[in-house]
Amino acid sequence: MEKQTYKWNIKAQGSEKRSIPGFFSSFRIPEGLARILLRRGIDSEEKLSHFLYDDLSDLSDPFLMKGMKEAVDRISRALDGGEKIVIYGDYDVDGITSTSIMVRGLTGLHGNVGYYIPQRETEGYGLNGKALEKLAGEGYTLLITVDCGISSADLIAEAPKGLDIIVTDHHTPPDVLPQCVAVINPHQKDCHYPYKELAGCGVAYTLCRALYMKREGHDYDGTVELAALGTIADVVSLTGENRIIVKEGMKRFLHTPVKGLAALLKASGIVHEDTKEIKRADQVSFGLAPRLNAAGRIAQASEGVKLMTTDSMEEAESLAQKLCETNVARQTIERDIFDQARERIAELHMDKDMAFVVDGKDWHPGVIGIVASRILEIYHRPVFVITIRNGVGKGSCRSIPAFNIYEALSRQSDLLLQFGGHKMAAGFSIAPENIPEFRKRMNDYARSVLTEEDCLPVLEVEENLPLDDITLDFIHSLDLLEPCGCDNPKPLFSTSGAFVETTRHMGADGRHFKCQLSGKSGLVDAIFWGCGENSPCQAGDVVDMVFELEVHEWYGEHVQLIGKDLRQERIEILDRDYLVDVYRKLMAVLKDMPKPVKEVHYQLVTVGHMDPVKLGMALAVFEELEILSRFSRNGEDFYQKRIVRKKLDLLSSSVYRKHMCQ
Repeated sequence: MEKQTYKWNIKAQGSEKRSIPGFFSSFRIPEGLARILLRRGIDSEEKLSHFLYDDLSDLSDPFLMKGMKEAVDRISRALDGGEKIVIYGDYDVDGITSTSIMVRGLTGLHGNVGYYIPQRETEGYGLNGKALEKLAGEGYTLLITVDCGISSADLIAEAPKGLDIIVTDHHTPPDVLPQCVAVINPHQKDCHYPYKELAGCGVAYTLCRALYMKREGHDYDGTVELAALGTIADVVSLTGENRIIVKEGMKRFLHTPVKGLAALLKASGIVHEDTKEIKRADQVSFGLAPRLNAAGRIAQASEGVKLMTTDSMEEAESLAQKLCETNVARQTIERDIFDQARERIAELHMDKDMAFVVDGKDWHPGVIGIVASRILEIYHRPVFVITIRNGVGKGSCRSIPAFNIYEALSRQSDLLLQFGGHKMAAGFSIAPENIPEFRKRMNDYARSVLTEEDCLPVLEVEENLPLDDITLDFIHSLDLLEPCGCDNPKPLFSTSGAFVETTRHMGADGRHFKCQLSGKSGLVDAIFWGCGENSPCQAGDVVDMVFELEVHEWYGEHVQLIGKDLRQERIEILDRDYLVDVYRKLMAVLKDMPKPVKEVHYQLVTVGHMDPVKLGMALAVFEELEILSRFSRNGEDFYQKRIVRKKLDLLSSSVYRKHMCQ
């Protein structure tokens, strides 16, 4: 089964000119950005002001969250009585940051606090009875869960006497909730907290805010940068309060007092001597999150908490370097399991399946979630990856927008030992003998709720733009959308009928692809990352493309397109008379000396009034016929004419044959 093609949903065609309300101009928002904001529901001055300027003072009253008063009262008694408090977290980035937030917050209130992160491989997700017995035996009298616990009603009911429990979580609550001191989860029924999309670290941060308000008489912002990290990593909605947390937290990255975060930013290469600001959420999701996640995936997640809570810069630097090394090891393990999973997909003939249930023996449980995500990217089907170890199948699953994977697991719960998660990602455990039936039933269910179109990945494109409408000023204006992520994505654009002037593979292993497209203002670079040996297009092609916009800084600032998908067109517009006309004008521009490619294009398009696409084709023909050559100097391409002493055959040019008038 080959990779799915994309469906392009272009929200506004270039010809569509939506009326822009006047309030945008008072905020100095350019028209192109205003259209994007309007499509994202920012249609009033109040909404725009909130989007641009809300800060930590605009977060809701934490005591609006159900269970908050009871939790704060019990924690306060523990603080006043010198009780031992333990934070019970999870082994992913959300869990690590949630735990670190609570530890740092309670330490700041002089609490006697410890933490516990279960081993992914031996204990699995969430609470377990042996851990509760162990912690009670160590003298802890209050346990606070973070990013877990909402589905552990049975375990909590059997918790050791003398161990009080407060559950803080953000996952979908089951019908039966834990009976304990307090449950804090914005998704609970009758919870009046207005914003429901907090990550686990956001809930932990909100609890710390409430504690400081009651005990110190002021709000708390001491760990907002950790809340920002966890929120980005957990891929929750980056709107409303999450946007505030991430935006304000990232402002503090360069000057954070959290020594572990500072060390990890440096070790990951995100921060260096010349770094002035960090404003893109993808720098965190691709640079920080995998390194912190690696601890929980193949090593000890507690190392991540130790990193984020240490007061020693020396220890922080050592731990950060160790996490970077662990991440490299994780990548190796992941590639091996991914290859095995692809073989298993072929073995089980899954080309007709609507849901991929892939199982293997002794796959590392710490990376199967990443493998599931990679398979999802290729096939765009719900994916369930199961590793069978010690007689138990542990699964991780990822989904597409049209398929609620938590609901799907709920429908097959009689086959499962345990499950939890939300609509796009979840985890479960299963007896190995139940896997074939689980595969059959999950596919039956998927066929009942999904259509073939649901399984076609969609690129949500803001609008179609001519290449010459893309300016550096416009790209810089898009920075106001940051932090971008779930529900506030980095905008995609498309362009039509662009001529491909040059192509080449790049990178040490040739995995990346670069091409140059012709526009009236000259050539525009387009990059396709990680396409391997495949060439999305060839020189001489006319293409439609979907892309992100970026400023490339090399010998000054330049427009750069980050290609996401490409379609080829056939345009029959070349004839001999046109080529002769171009050649005469070209020779007049070049004369007897090389000229920069961009200058040649500018002269012929702007002064010579030539169509950039048709011109690009003609110049490509001349290069193929070897009457025009190209070379690079100091990062810039030049044209120079060549003396030809042989008879030329236009049909020897592939570009001419492709686009010649019939």
